[in-house]
Amino acid sequence: MKIFIYLLHFLCYVTFILPALVDPNRCSKLYGQCKKRCSKHEKQIEICLSPSKICCIERAFEEDLS
Repeated sequence: MKIFIYLLHFLCYVTFILPALVDPNRCSKLYGQCKKRCSKHEKQIEICLSPSKICCIERAFEEDLS
């Protein structure tokens, strides 16, 4: 029963509190796009307002693709 309570608290945190702390325009200010997955030539820089999406931005040519 305790595990269920902890899980409920965690889900409430992820669903309600965490998105309130994320700036919804931050990804677009950094010239990124909110996606479910970043492609090979992109890197993850932020999380988006939606908990299932991340902010992806094009890699610089100097960066290693590994």
